[in-house]
This record gives sequence, C-alpha cells and structure tokens, in this order.
Amino acid sequence: MPDIWDNIDLDSYLESIVNEDNIEEHLIQEARWKVSYRDTQFNQRGMMNRYNHAMGLGERQLNWEELGVSDQAVETLQKNGVTHRQLHQFFAHPTILISDNDLFEYYRTLAGVSDNRLRDMGSVRSAVRQLRGNNQMISETDEINRLCRFFNSLISTWASSLTDENPEKRALISAVLTEGSAIEGSSRNAGGRKAVVNVGSVIVEELWEHDQLVSFHFKPTSNDDFTTVSASSVGNEHTISEISGAYAIEKIIATNGGEALFTEPDMIIRSSEGVEAFAEIKDRKDISNQWEGWLPLIRSKLEDFRERDPDAKRMMIQPVFTERMIHGDRGSDAQDVGVRKFILDEGLLDVPFNLSHILADDDSRDFFGKYIRDLMGYDVSDQSYGV
Repeated sequence: MPDIWDNIDLDSYLESIVNEDNIEEHLIQEARWKVSYRDTQFNQRGMMNRYNHAMGLGERQLNWEELGVSDQAVETLQKNGVTHRQLHQFFAHPTILISDNDLFEYYRTLAGVSDNRLRDMGSVRSAVRQLRGNNQMISETDEINRLCRFFNSLISTWASSLTDENPEKRALISAVLTEGSAIEGSSRNAGGRKAVVNVGSVIVEELWEHDQLVSFHFKPTSNDDFTTVSASSVGNEHTISEISGAYAIEKIIATNGGEALFTEPDMIIRSSEGVEAFAEIKDRKDISNQWEGWLPLIRSKLEDFRERDPDAKRMMIQPVFTERMIHGDRGSDAQDVGVRKFILDEGLLDVPFNLSHILADDDSRDFFGKYIRDLMGYDVSDQSYGV
C-alpha cells in the first residue's frame, strides 16, 4: 500500500484534524456520560446497601483479641459513642463474615483496600474466594482470621484518627472514597471500550455499505455473551446505532478474508497476507498532562507496534487533537516531539485519525473507511482518500 502522504499534503491534513476549539463541548458531553456511569456503578456495587446493613447490625459481644483491632482505635470509637458491642459495625470479625459474607466488601472498602491489591495477596486469596463465593458453606479458617487482621489493622489507623462525633458518617465517606477510586478507574476503561466500539461500528458500516462484510462478533451489554452477527442481519435484526452502543466488539470479518481485531493492541487490521496495521484508540478528551502523560504513552505504544511488526502500519485514533499535540511546541526554547515529528522524523506513526470527526463528518469517515479497506486488501480507486 502506498504512503498516503504521497497523495495528500501532510500539513493540510494535520491542520484538519485539530479540534481544540470544541474541547469544552467534548468535556461537557464526557461529564454527562460520567455522571450517569458513576451513579449506575455506585448502585450496582451496592455500597449504600452494605453500609446501611453494617450500621444496622445489632449489638453482640465478640472476642476481638488477635484480630488486629488496636486499643487506641477502640478508645477513640468509644469516645465517639461506639460501644464494645458495636465494634463489628466497623471491624471485620470471622463470626460475622461467616454468617453474613455480603459484609466482606464493606469492610474491604472501609479498610481502603482495592480489588487489585487484594488480588496480589496470595496469603488471603482462598479466603477472599470463599467469602465471595455463592451458595457455599463458609468455615472459620486461619486465612479468614488473617484477612480480618489485615483489614482491622488498616481500619484501626482510620478509627484512631477520628476527630468528630460522627464515626458512622466518616465510615461512609471512607468506604465511598475507596469505591469511588475503583469507579473512576472503571469509567476510564469503559470510555476506552466505548471508543473502540465506535471505531468498530464505523468499520462494520463501511464494509456493509460496500458489500464486503461477512460478520462481526460483538457483546450488546456486559451481561451478554459475545454474539456473531452476519452481514444479512445488519439493517434488519441489528442496526448500526445498536452496534455503536454495544458493550464490546471483538472481531469484524470481510469477504476477502480481511479482519479487524479488537483485543490487544486496541485494533489489529489483517489482510489475507497477514497483519497490515496496529492502532492505539483513545477516548480521553482532557488535554491536561499532555507531555507528562499523553505523549510518553503514545510513544511507547507506537514503539511497541514497531517491535511487533516493523512493516505494519501504525495508527492513533482519538477524539481531540490540539496544535500542541501536532507540533509539540512548548512556546519556549525547548521543543517536544508531537504527532508531525512522530510521522516525519521518527517514523513511528503512519497516520492519525480524529475519532470525533470520523463519527460526525462524512468526508473524515470516508477517508478512514477507505484507508481500512485498502489495508484489508480491497482495491480503493480513489487513492487521495477524499482529503
């Protein structure tokens, strides 16, 4: 396939993908989506129900020796109205967890422990698996005691630092802060997944319109299994808008054996001859931290693509490009490498695409579609790609 810059002017094209004048609009749209996503995730995770459940536990006389609860924490809680018979509202006890394992997630969040952190702790792995299991008998083990000691040591630090008279409210705040971090990370993953699905839906539509689509493999919602949809179903049983709103897309198969794969990297384009291109797909619209975060990440991805297959084309697809991203000029004596130098000087990047333009502008969509179909091995007569 020829270099597209043999047919179109690079600088004119790079100027055309800049859309920083619309950043505020993009950020507002992203904020609306995030508010809805966070609210949905918070409800799905059941944090309020677990918190209310814990605060509603009746008084019990339990033995807290050797379970990681510090004397200072107990003293501080007692000063704030929490009796010894109410400590299980804040601290994890094997007896409580065995009879009510749903409270495990509450104690985890109050301790400020993320799922990822727990996952790396082999010493409590089987206890976590047991407590999270469904419909099984749970017995007290040394590992469950160890898990309680771990949680309680962290909760003791929190309890010892209480300075107000409302530990119940502070417990909710601490639990929400832990779960909020997880939800924020989840929203970034969901945003990236959404961007990948949007790219996939454009490729599906492009191949379908040219009678070059065999099928695609997608997941309508997070609760669904992946489903294979044939080309004959598009426009009848399945609409393009349904595809673009799907939870995930995995594979698109073309009539000539070409494929678009959405695994890792974000997108791989194959022809009947083999791998033709890799693409990094981003959804981030916030342009802060461009040089400390955005640029090094993009560079590392492109370098990885080159190591995988130096002959494959390398693409980056994202919804916002700024002049600084393109030219890399700080406005001082120092100069950072931007998209233009990735293409011309370093040979890391073949072509960038603006995802917002692909989704909203017919010419940009046509350009992208022709580029992908050309990579797959189809004869695209207009080599200017419409730009």
